[in-house]
Amino acid sequence: MGCIDASDGKKRKIKINKAITQSKNDSNNNIILPKEKNEKEKNIKEEENEKEKNIKEEKKDSIPESQLEKSESVNKKEIILEVEEQSIKDKENEKNQSLLKNGNPNIEIMSDNQENNRNENENREEIPDFNDNDKNNDNNNDDINKRVSEERSNLKIEEPPEKKIKNFINKRTLYGHNDKVTSLIKLMSGKIATGSYDNTIRIWDIIDNPSNVEDKMIKENGYIFTILEFEKDKLLVGTSNNQINLWDLNSDLTSYEYSINAHALWVTCLIKIDNKRFASSSNDSKIKIWDYYTHECLKELNGHTDCILSLIILKSGNLCTGSADNTIKIWDTERGECVITLIGHEKWVKCLYELDCGIILSGSDDRSIKLWKAENENNYELFHTIVGHTRAVRTLCQINKEYFASGSFDNTIKIWEINTWKCFLTLEAHNQNIIGIISFNMRDNKMIVSCSNDKTVKVWESEYEQDEGK
Repeated sequence: MGCIDASDGKKRKIKINKAITQSKNDSNNNIILPKEKNEKEKNIKEEENEKEKNIKEEKKDSIPESQLEKSESVNKKEIILEVEEQSIKDKENEKNQSLLKNGNPNIEIMSDNQENNRNENENREEIPDFNDNDKNNDNNNDDINKRVSEERSNLKIEEPPEKKIKNFINKRTLYGHNDKVTSLIKLMSGKIATGSYDNTIRIWDIIDNPSNVEDKMIKENGYIFTILEFEKDKLLVGTSNNQINLWDLNSDLTSYEYSINAHALWVTCLIKIDNKRFASSSNDSKIKIWDYYTHECLKELNGHTDCILSLIILKSGNLCTGSADNTIKIWDTERGECVITLIGHEKWVKCLYELDCGIILSGSDDRSIKLWKAENENNYELFHTIVGHTRAVRTLCQINKEYFASGSFDNTIKIWEINTWKCFLTLEAHNQNIIGIISFNMRDNKMIVSCSNDKTVKVWESEYEQDEGK
């Protein structure tokens, strides 16, 4: 057997004691007293709060002041309403708890046996009958929701009012026709088409083409009195040879697609009724309704005693006609019957227009513009007469919800205020009779285009009043 040295035992004992002592010291060094722990947690929370505050400040600096103020205002209002709503609910809960605690005659108290014998499907917490209080709560909640909705709606930004027109300036004059320009329409493409006694139809791009030269020209075999674009780039043309011809603007324009021998005399007006039918009028005092696709005459409307000078389709779907017999007639195109005859003008009725509000305007050789208001779909009443032009009123159009325009044989265009019916502006437009005017939008401006017996087409652009303080 081997012997163990006593000195080795002492050395081992000393080493073990040192190890134990070192372990205790290390353990003591890792102990955190409660006070130190609280201070450390406090410091950590302060650092986190400081970081959060800095982040909020950075976000706040990145938001525009106007948006920030609006956002803060909205948040404050919503918070106030939420607090009020919660306060009401808390009060009702306190009231309910009080009733439960103090007793309520409407509450049925059951014995333990009764409770135990209840059916399992009915084994749920008994609820006191607080129907009246529930109704009050519902009413209060409805009131709060209504207030929230009103507050939020008040925060919506209102659209700025439409700019007020100050004037119209003649920006361009289009030369090309060699005789009177007798018809003018806006095309679906945004271009315009004009017809003339020079037997031509010219297409003009007045928005994107800065030159005063037409894009296309159609050569007809008679005077051009009226043009209708029934579908995109398909033009129906009424001429002095009593025909209606269909032209395709996407063709080489050497010949029309089809021709209708429509009337006994000149074709004076064309108007689209619906996606299948159109109407024509003539110096023969007749109105005819045609099938666009089959070219068949569907109906012939008789009633006027002289040439027909104007056709429009009303919002009701009825056809409205103005004649040299001094009358206006309204027709049911399905039945082919005259619904009503309006008598008021003393001379030829040369133009008609229905405003967006449903009022019919009529212009006449008697120099007046008459306003007709619908009593019902089949009855109109004359309620106002405008006098301002010194010769026949030949053409009418609406510019916007505030103004409409009239063109006259006195060579002027007059701009009238809708509702007051007063003349707002007079444009010395042409050197001879004005035959047609149309209006439409060009980017941010309103435009008027006019044609005349002086062989020209003029483009007018709106000028607006400057904002106050500018």
